[in-house]
Amino acid sequence: MKLKVKYLFPNIPELISQEGDSGFDVRAAVEEPIKIEPFGRVTVPTGVAVEFINQSYAPSCSAELQVRPRSGLTARGIVAQFGTIDLSYRGEISITIFNFNNTEATIEPLDRIAQLVVCPIFKPVIEAAKQLTPTKRGNKGFGSTGTK
Repeated sequence: MKLKVKYLFPNIPELISQEGDSGFDVRAAVEEPIKIEPFGRVTVPTGVAVEFINQSYAPSCSAELQVRPRSGLTARGIVAQFGTIDLSYRGEISITIFNFNNTEATIEPLDRIAQLVVCPIFKPVIEAAKQLTPTKRGNKGFGSTGTK
């Protein structure tokens, strides 16, 4: 599988990933700082669009590009919204960022704001059923497996 990247913003650095890292840092493709109000959110362009070149050998296997928060920003209460970029999307990737602080936050031009991680997707064949195989847990919901 290959990922073609189209750079849409002047001076936006190429997507790179350090040896052993799972993701590619994306940056704020803005010319002026963006202010985020306390407990507010903004959507920030990244200046990149992508295309997967799928070389999968399994018909039920595909991929997605996940948007994930960066730990350095999260530690400061500024969190990128987790999201999915599907194979068919060709537009500029934008990231919604939340400010969980009671003070204003600022995103500067070319700040690293999120990570993009390629993840496999396995699509099963859907089969309608009148019953499912019973288990010990059954239909018990949140917290039903215990705390230890």
